[in-house]
Amino acid sequence: MKAAQIDRFGGPEVFTIVDLPAPEIGPRQLLVRVAACGVNFAETKLRQNKFYPITLPIILGSEVAGVVEAVGSEVHEFAVGDRVAAPMFADATRSGGYAELAVGHADTAVRLPDSLSFDDAVAAMAQGLTALYLVKTIPPAGKRVLITSAAGGVGSWLVQLCLEAGAKTIVGAVSSDTKFQAVLDLGADAAVNYRTDEWVDAVRERFDGHGPDIVFEGAGGAVIPECLNILAEFGKFALYSSRTMDDLAIGSAEATSLNFKNQSIVGFSLAGFSSPEHVRNGLSELYELLSQGRVRTIIGGRYSLGKVGDAHRALESRDTIGKILLAIGEA
Repeated sequence: MKAAQIDRFGGPEVFTIVDLPAPEIGPRQLLVRVAACGVNFAETKLRQNKFYPITLPIILGSEVAGVVEAVGSEVHEFAVGDRVAAPMFADATRSGGYAELAVGHADTAVRLPDSLSFDDAVAAMAQGLTALYLVKTIPPAGKRVLITSAAGGVGSWLVQLCLEAGAKTIVGAVSSDTKFQAVLDLGADAAVNYRTDEWVDAVRERFDGHGPDIVFEGAGGAVIPECLNILAEFGKFALYSSRTMDDLAIGSAEATSLNFKNQSIVGFSLAGFSSPEHVRNGLSELYELLSQGRVRTIIGGRYSLGKVGDAHRALESRDTIGKILLAIGEA
């Protein structure tokens, strides 16, 4: 099989297309011929050795959709030829998804209806599940919600799921005016450009002079202190993005403000919701919403396996909209 492998840390140029034997599978595993594989911002950090420790060489990629090529000896609920979504972020023995063949686990795999595309299946995995469990953890019903990076992979899901959950007002903050329409089409009440000097005032105006009750922050950088500064009393700031984790700095002034305004910084990691039950139930819920037309995915770019470096460059540019994926096969 062909795979995009890295054997050193660095920029997007470190990917090498290699020929490897098909990975072996265990008793409860599936061998999946990959049709689509998600590309996530966290993987750009892994590539640079700026996230959690990994051992080289490695094939990145933790979410694939495709057709079952083989099943382990103890797998009875799936068969060769089944169309499946195979999230691998919950399985420490996973084979990387940037490849023609990948290993998924039967306990977290989900059979796909014929009506659901492989692209949509992938877009709902890490980013859709992150948004789903963020909304369940910090319920937005009746709240004023600010979502930064609202046109991105997680952000585009958050806009729709906050709308589904009954948010009072949703403002999406994006990095350019060209993304406004995409955010409004998803159901946001307003869109603002966080790279302009007046964006904070624009947010307050959209909230009728108030600050947001909830901030789902995914942009990082200078956006973080600005979001904390306008957070409403008793407000919640959701820390979920690797960008935010890199840039969040809390000093005594910020801590004092949080204290006297009864505000909270809420940590969130999808790892806490990576049990088989959470993954399968969450994906089933998202796929049902997709099949009913109540939510939709935005595919911002489809790259061949040989162009994986370009996919990483696109993500790092922050100019992408929606989900970036590798179109590896048309299984």
